[in-house]
Amino acid sequence: MKKLSLLLILLFFAFTSGVKAQTKIKAYLDTKQFYAPEIGPYLEVYIEFVGYTTQFIPCQGGTKATVIVDCAIADSSGQISFKDFYVLDSPISTDSTQNNFLEIIRVPLPKGNYTLSINLEDANRSNSQISGTMPIEMIDTPTQLRFSSLELVDLAFISQEQSRFTKSDYYIIPLLRNYFHKDMNNLPYYLEIYGAKGSVQLERKVINAQSGQTYVGLSYSDTLQAAEVLALLQQLDITDLVTGTYQIQWTAKDLQTGQVTSQNFDFERFNDIEIAFDISSMVIDPAFQASIHQDSIAYFLESLIPIAKPGEIRSLIEILKQNDTSQMRQHLQAFWYQTSGSKAYEDWIQYRSQVQSVEKHFANNYMEGFETDRGRVYLKYGQPNSVVVKESSPSEYPYEIWTYDKIGIYSNRRFVFYNPDLVTNNHRLLHSDMVGELRNPAWQQILARRNTVNGTVDDPNMMNVKHFGGNSNDFYRQY
Repeated sequence: MKKLSLLLILLFFAFTSGVKAQTKIKAYLDTKQFYAPEIGPYLEVYIEFVGYTTQFIPCQGGTKATVIVDCAIADSSGQISFKDFYVLDSPISTDSTQNNFLEIIRVPLPKGNYTLSINLEDANRSNSQISGTMPIEMIDTPTQLRFSSLELVDLAFISQEQSRFTKSDYYIIPLLRNYFHKDMNNLPYYLEIYGAKGSVQLERKVINAQSGQTYVGLSYSDTLQAAEVLALLQQLDITDLVTGTYQIQWTAKDLQTGQVTSQNFDFERFNDIEIAFDISSMVIDPAFQASIHQDSIAYFLESLIPIAKPGEIRSLIEILKQNDTSQMRQHLQAFWYQTSGSKAYEDWIQYRSQVQSVEKHFANNYMEGFETDRGRVYLKYGQPNSVVVKESSPSEYPYEIWTYDKIGIYSNRRFVFYNPDLVTNNHRLLHSDMVGELRNPAWQQILARRNTVNGTVDDPNMMNVKHFGGNSNDFYRQY
């Protein structure tokens, strides 16, 4: 079964608005699913308020922000399963710092499909309201071996306190991100296992999502005694992981019943320990240099950005600023020798052909082909295995849906592009289920905004509406 909760692990949904954006409150939303014997399956909704977007006012002991939270969960028929409306105060700040603050809403929910709707407003400022929706698929009460959602941890400690921050005698403050920069060398997480009839053999692997390489030093195995809820609070040392996308894979086996279950979690790592280009020792390859016309060197150097790592992009931009064609040539050649080794020239010629193809098909009057979203995706992931092109629709903007059978270790990855201005050839990325790309649970409503009443896409009743002539969801699910 395809668990939507796994897709949402990587979603840090930023509420935004196009009207007076500077006055709007900003928050991030995530959800996780767990199980407790005394209440059954339950949903945890995490809301992290961005401190500087709220108004802190004087109070006893310092300053505080106050927000109004309106949360509702409706089932697939539109019936409200949960509703809460309340005022939330931030922790008191004793100095001028306006830190982010967190709210957790815990809701018991039976198996089924739901729509979560959130409305937030700063009680101290007018015109600050924001809203958003998110689809939820709840999993049933565990009768067989399975994992909970994985929760990244900002802070955790043993506690007997009963609150919405505690689970299995741990007080946990969640971390709402899956991006770890160079100064974040530990990845702490919390995970539960349910439905074990006997001892559980647990294994963990860390895999590079692009290359498929397994990092033996980060592997882990253990045998756990049977319990109704097996709680795991662990951390990974990711100091030596270079910039890239990684997947943590867990496998659990019930040694009594033989049942096996698995759980995956994807995260992004940015680490400056990447090897820098050694330009000084680069020997110019005449054949390599002859393949680049003098007038095109800056163009082709910039075209590397879609496939370059963050550290490499900074180097590319610095070289482009200097406007020295000799250094540009050296840098371009160094990039390919570092990326492809002995196949540098061969891979470069192939990539140059792809850049030229992207320019022909996706460029417009103000963007090179590789600067467009479609061009970037094509250059980064290659030619899609299938493409659905819809140039006209009674209710939807022109759109394309690209499907890749395989990207690294991932299967059936999809990209939705749309053209909201109806004039240029600039189809923008609207949604993708690929790790590290834009994920937008409301993509269907935005695509149909052309025919949406009052232009609103935040109405939860719109989530399952099929507009006349709109087949994007059917095309999207064809894999």
